[in-house]
Amino acid sequence: MLEDLNDFGIVYKPPTDGSRFYPTRLATTLTSDANTAAASLSTTNSALPGGGQSADQRGFIVIETNYRIYAYTSSPLQISILNLFMKLSTRYPNMVSGRLTKESIQRAIALGITSQQIITYLTAHAHPVMVDRSRSTNAAAGLGQNQMPVLPPTVVDQVRLWQIENDRMKATAGFLFNNFRDKPEYDECITYAETIGVLTWRSDAKRCFFVTQYEQIAKYLRNRKQRAADGAI
Repeated sequence: MLEDLNDFGIVYKPPTDGSRFYPTRLATTLTSDANTAAASLSTTNSALPGGGQSADQRGFIVIETNYRIYAYTSSPLQISILNLFMKLSTRYPNMVSGRLTKESIQRAIALGITSQQIITYLTAHAHPVMVDRSRSTNAAAGLGQNQMPVLPPTVVDQVRLWQIENDRMKATAGFLFNNFRDKPEYDECITYAETIGVLTWRSDAKRCFFVTQYEQIAKYLRNRKQRAADGAI
């Protein structure tokens, strides 16, 4: 897609080095709301006392401790980004609202987005009210360099816990063998599965086990059945 983005003027690829690319001014404009884009382009007003906007005033996201999010933006790109990890519920001309849920966070994780990336994005685009409140809290507590985060700690911890909870389960494709005639047959199959390295899980009480490959086990059972029919077992 880099070739298409380069044609659109969103990224720049040096002709001498095709492995590198850089975002253009158009890319930064598309990822900002109207007020931020105007402030970044209006160098004359920024030079005047009180003119322009500071870096802190570019934030547009307000997060509450109940995981509610209010984003004061009309940028379709920013709204699409928010929709990747939050459940949108209301949309106004200059604001969208929704909340972080377990399902929305784990959906984002399934797309390859980490919890740290979500936290970093929300922190970078936090509303000036949240930034000022964090600074006031730090100043009152005399924390100095050990500043409290801009985002509510409960939200940050819960987003990370949702990712950890999602990582605790691991799916393995395979096959379940059960309903063995007797314990010797089960024990021999278990030993053979362990020997060839395909055994993933076993339950001696239920006489069943789970393997990643079934062809060799099925062939072993057929051979064992044939040997039993011939009187070798």
